[in-house]
Amino acid sequence: MTYEVLFATIREYKQAGISNLDTLTTLLNNTFGDSLTSQGVSHIEMLDENRLCLNVIGQRKEDNSSKGIQLYSRFLVISLNEIKDNPESVADALKSYTSDGDGAYVWVIPDGYMAGLSAAEQEWEQHGGGYFSHESICISNTADIGTCCLLEVLYEDTDLENVSCEFDVPAHRSVHYRLDKLKDANGEPLIAKDAPVSYKITSRDTRIVVQGSRILTSGENSAFASFGTVMAWCPQ
Repeated sequence: MTYEVLFATIREYKQAGISNLDTLTTLLNNTFGDSLTSQGVSHIEMLDENRLCLNVIGQRKEDNSSKGIQLYSRFLVISLNEIKDNPESVADALKSYTSDGDGAYVWVIPDGYMAGLSAAEQEWEQHGGGYFSHESICISNTADIGTCCLLEVLYEDTDLENVSCEFDVPAHRSVHYRLDKLKDANGEPLIAKDAPVSYKITSRDTRIVVQGSRILTSGENSAFASFGTVMAWCPQ
């Protein structure tokens, strides 16, 4: 979608007799919502017959206001009469904002379980051999700024105390954590083995995308292995 198409559609709605601002706003978001989201705009709102507000998924980093476009902290206002001869200047104005990234701030992996290792597997692992039962989480941060994430481990067994830890994910980077390698303040494994859990990952500063994965080994000499990959669930 180009902004020339957006503005032409607004004119056509009006020519068809659709003048109610709430109706225009609903129609525009229904028609262009997905395309606008891909360009960093979460919502558009008709303020009056000549002014359009675009909510931006990001913060203003510089002021490049131009004729017909006024930039604010997380939104911009367009004068349709002034911008009609240069509709693509809106795309240039959006470059003045940082990106809050893709995904969401909160993710949950309801099904977690790390099987305990056999004696042979523990010995092999100590010597750097083999690839044994464990779980991992992968986090992608496509935003222009880094974020701090909180991992909360929620046990099913009420005799076990829930635990948590924090980690950073830089801008335009990904991190991958072997959950069996996480340690507590005493250097012991943070997450108990052979215990059903759920994982909640909360990002403080940006939207992120989270994926969970699991490998289970079994049989003599860990002859059998199963792999599972699942996108985390986003409650928003």
